[in-house]
Amino acid sequence: MLNQEHITTKQMKVLLIFFLIGDMMWYLPSYTTSMVNQDAWLSSLIGIVFGIGVAILVYKFWNLFGGLSMVGIFRLVTGRVVGSVLTLLYILYLLSAGSAQVRVIGDFMTTQMLTETPVRVVIALFAAVVLIAVRCGITVIGRTSQLFIMLFVFLFVLLFFMLLPESDIDNLKPFVSHSVVELARGSFYAMIYPYFQLITLLMVLPAMKKDPLEKEIKPLEQEMFRSMLFSAGAGMIVVLLSLTVLGTYMTEHQMYSTYTMAKKISIGNFIQRMEAILVISYVMSTYFKCTLTIYAMCKALTELMGLKDYRQLAFPVYVLLFGTSYYIADNSVFFRALGAPWSIWEFMNMVLFVGVVYVVYLVRKGKLTAVIERGRSR
Repeated sequence: MLNQEHITTKQMKVLLIFFLIGDMMWYLPSYTTSMVNQDAWLSSLIGIVFGIGVAILVYKFWNLFGGLSMVGIFRLVTGRVVGSVLTLLYILYLLSAGSAQVRVIGDFMTTQMLTETPVRVVIALFAAVVLIAVRCGITVIGRTSQLFIMLFVFLFVLLFFMLLPESDIDNLKPFVSHSVVELARGSFYAMIYPYFQLITLLMVLPAMKKDPLEKEIKPLEQEMFRSMLFSAGAGMIVVLLSLTVLGTYMTEHQMYSTYTMAKKISIGNFIQRMEAILVISYVMSTYFKCTLTIYAMCKALTELMGLKDYRQLAFPVYVLLFGTSYYIADNSVFFRALGAPWSIWEFMNMVLFVGVVYVVYLVRKGKLTAVIERGRSR
């Protein structure tokens, strides 16, 4: 039964949207604005273009090995011993990424909404919901994402139109007042978050199968590219709204600029205080991203240890997730300051897990080609 778990191409398309948007809404405006001020929109655009290129390369890397999981690729290319070491590093990466996403929700709730609640309580509850979803399996996760995607899109579009009256295009002036080097530094964040994090999905993609009920099955590349375009557009809209509604200074110094600008919604002095409702879309996307990350971690652990059922790891992983999320930073200010070093961490993981492994594959290509072709024919 466990081996029959799968998601369809459409479900993978929706999950990719949630994953790419994820926690990007929380920090991307402030990170890019801190580098290039009012030109943050341009840096974001450059970073997103290069990020989509990185995403395409990650997909081609996975497709090169006949649809193996990341753990399978490690073992095939580098051997069992080195592959196991790389798998341990990959699991460490997934644990840190999932813990950061849980901590994002914990810090936000305890600083903006539930100010009297200890952060460990919110972390414990959110981590528990994530692990419940992981225990239900990837099929349930995929179907649930399909149910919530329309609500997510509706709330996002609602946020956009309600904030249009509050926006001021003059906040973007002077246009392009920074050098190419400064723009490149700002675009680094938009490229790293979230496109370099797509290596997480290399443990999820093998579960994807074509749905026989679909009348027209579109190529996966086409579906994924549409998801990336939608996510890129959402990211650009968030950055532009933050700059035009809040201005450069507020966007840079507000920890949660998207939540702050939602407070400015006021239509006829009647429709106000919508931020608590609109923030549902932010929490929703972060939830699905965290769920996919922890699911990938459980699957990697299962393959590493040769277990039959990844569900039996749910409670140990929950304990790890809770502890790591709580101790990853002393407070929300310190956690936000981790943005720069964390981007280097994401970059190095991409270089190790994709770049180095691909170089080893090129060296051993003659021996591995026949093995890969046999795997494709099965």
